[in-house]
Parts: sequence; C-alpha cells; structure tokens
Amino acid sequence: MGGEDSRIVLREQLLQLVPWLDELDAARWHLVGYDTYAGDYYPLYESHVTEAAAQVAALRRLVVLEVQQPTETSGGQADGGIQDRVFILGPGGIFYRAVIMEE
Repeated sequence: MGGEDSRIVLREQLLQLVPWLDELDAARWHLVGYDTYAGDYYPLYESHVTEAAAQVAALRRLVVLEVQQPTETSGGQADGGIQDRVFILGPGGIFYRAVIMEE
C-alpha cells in the first residue's frame, strides 16, 4: 500500500491552472472555482485550516451554485453541464474537484 496520492498536481501545472498560487498560504486549504463555460479557474477567496472544513465549505458553494445556475438550465455538475465547479487546493499540491455524493 502507500501509493502516491492521485490528487497531487505538480507545481508547474498548478501555476498554469491557478496563476495566483503564490499569493495563497501554502499551509491552508483553499477553494477554487472553475467557470466551465469560459474554461478558467478563479479564486473564491476562502481558506481553511483543515481539509474537512474546506470540504464542508465546498459543498456549501455547490448548493449556492445550484441556486445561481440551476441544473435545469445549466446541465448541473454532469460531464456535459456548464454549471461552475468547485475545487479544493491543499498543502503539497493536492488539487481535486469537490462533488456532492448522491446515494
């Protein structure tokens, strides 16, 4: 066991995705938005001490997005949907998409 974390993105790649990376506290967990229509990442100006807190905040952002960009008109979070996405950026280059898990 103990393989590499698939959520880790190399710094060079992160800088291309998140140009404001050096402005962020590298020890904290940050939320990053993604405009699917424009194809750009944008800062959400929210950071957290723990990954768990960032995950809760990201889920809250997804609920707000559902109100602002309803699935009925945007296609939602599905692969073909144009609803904005929320990503979590953490220490050590961890970067992954936040999703609401359906039961």
